[in-house]
Amino acid sequence: MRSLRWPFRVATVLVVALAVTASAVIWWQFWGKGAQTQRRAAAEGSAFISSCGFDPGFSGTAETAADGAVIGVVTLPGSDIAWPIRAGVDDASLDGGVGWYRQTAPPGGIGNMALVGRRLASGGAFDGILTWNTGEIITVETCFATYTYTIKAAPRDLTVQLDDAWVLDPVPGRPGTMPTNAWLTLIANQDIAPTTDRAVGFAELTAATPR
Repeated sequence: MRSLRWPFRVATVLVVALAVTASAVIWWQFWGKGAQTQRRAAAEGSAFISSCGFDPGFSGTAETAADGAVIGVVTLPGSDIAWPIRAGVDDASLDGGVGWYRQTAPPGGIGNMALVGRRLASGGAFDGILTWNTGEIITVETCFATYTYTIKAAPRDLTVQLDDAWVLDPVPGRPGTMPTNAWLTLIANQDIAPTTDRAVGFAELTAATPR
């Protein structure tokens, strides 16, 4: 009987150790990493506004910024963090910030400015994208002005596929149409597990205040 208890006790200890390790990993992925990312993003965004255009890759306008350069900051519903907006949408641009599709309009520009961010288990800027509601405010600040966008289509109401490029059009959903308003498109992964589903929301420029 004693010889049977020892393997059982070892197995129990191993199971408990694995459970504790898994819990620690989950906590870090969903909370610890997120808090660390938010602190880094807040510091970077504050530094950009305080010393506007400090990034050597930023030459003054979004159109001429180097890939990865911070071109502005965005403050999202339910948060007071000014997340850095970087030129380009590669992994480095999305790490602790959001990426701007260079082929779309610049901040405050007529047409469609498209931003992409991460959500879920990554400490991403767009963690709360599925909770944002029609009528809520998104603020984009650059070296030149503060732009206020009002959400017109909530991201939780529209799911597209990764290759649905129409969301980047100057007037989303109306190919070939010349834009007359300034729009902001918000794009993030829809699911926790890797899929091609993307949540997409649209906001319209409702105010612009020069700095």
